[in-house]
Amino acid sequence: MLKIINETLKYALGDATVKIIYDYLKRKSCPIYEIPRKPEVFSSELRMILQSNSGLRFHSSLSALGTVSILERTIVKRLCSKLGVEFNEEGPIVFEDWIKRLREVYYHGKSGNC
Repeated sequence: MLKIINETLKYALGDATVKIIYDYLKRKSCPIYEIPRKPEVFSSELRMILQSNSGLRFHSSLSALGTVSILERTIVKRLCSKLGVEFNEEGPIVFEDWIKRLREVYYHGKSGNC
């Protein structure tokens, strides 16, 4: 899980930005290794970071919430693919719920639909 989260963030945001995000998350008691156990903290803090005026915004026409939603969806799709889970969600997803389901699949070997 961590590898896919890390790869997705670095691809989308770049190494320097991801380092800033990880440092921030660590200060908020959510170091990178805790992300699978604290997906709600990761999601909400990522939204806070990208909404701030710190210059980490993607593009002025894409809101921070849109950016985070795209990142979360990409992470979930890649995890589903890796774990052999079908992902057919339309519209917004609840990142925390998906991470919890995929963590169950990973630890208990269930596959198919979540």
